[in-house]
Amino acid sequence: MNISLRKRSNRLEPKSSQRIWELDFLRGVCVLLMVFDHFMYDIADMFGNAWIATDKENVIQIVRLAIQYINSSQLRSTTQHIVVWIFAVLCGISCSFSRSNLKRGVQASIIAGIITIVSYYMEADIKFGILHMFAFSILFWWLIDTICCHNKMITAGVCMFVGMMIIAMNAGFMATYKTNPQAFTDNNNLFFIGEFMLGDTHNFFSGDYYPIFPTTGYMLVGSALGVLLYPKKKSLLPWLGKYDWYKPFAFWGKIALWVYALHQVVVVVILAIISFIFITPGSFVVI
Repeated sequence: MNISLRKRSNRLEPKSSQRIWELDFLRGVCVLLMVFDHFMYDIADMFGNAWIATDKENVIQIVRLAIQYINSSQLRSTTQHIVVWIFAVLCGISCSFSRSNLKRGVQASIIAGIITIVSYYMEADIKFGILHMFAFSILFWWLIDTICCHNKMITAGVCMFVGMMIIAMNAGFMATYKTNPQAFTDNNNLFFIGEFMLGDTHNFFSGDYYPIFPTTGYMLVGSALGVLLYPKKKSLLPWLGKYDWYKPFAFWGKIALWVYALHQVVVVVILAIISFIFITPGSFVVI
């Protein structure tokens, strides 16, 4: 009697506690790269002038390194695009696991709205950043899944088709946009659709900008891959994760939403405190 109960317990435990470690790991690596990028940007943009004025050689070298990184447009741009693509694909894969994507989408929308309001008063003005895009994409996936009557394979097929169409259409639109911006509207109210909707105007600004085209396409493709690659919701690489070496990165992957929402404020506060104590005594620089 006791033996049978023990066996039943062993069979049930993994289902309630098991996570796919490689997804958390990849998400965590991307989160840390994003934080590093903003860390360097804040040093160069917000603290750079004040730190250089101190004439402290070590501090000046740090500022110069940050400026060099920010100005390395090709390296930084390529890295940013790869990280965002991975983020989007992972977000899509997670949609195939979540019990309530409507709840996830609404939560992300609320946080994105708060970020927009706060950034407006801080003169950073984030109109449609990465969290806005994820919120829209999750709700869009939920709509597709609802229309498909929650049939995983049908939903995956529709998402793959729509996602590939968005990516392909964006490539065509952007090719035209780069050669002839006047081919598109000058109505900045359509900024959330894609960069090509900005037309020939140059007065649009968003502190963080990831429109629906093409990023939502990558997310939808990721949601289809989630169904195809993880039908049993189990790790594809269990033997690589058996020593738990990935956990320092996976921790950040598990709390990615909160890192998205709060990291920039935390980074600025940390840099301000460091500046106040060690670099510009008595001054937080940003205040």
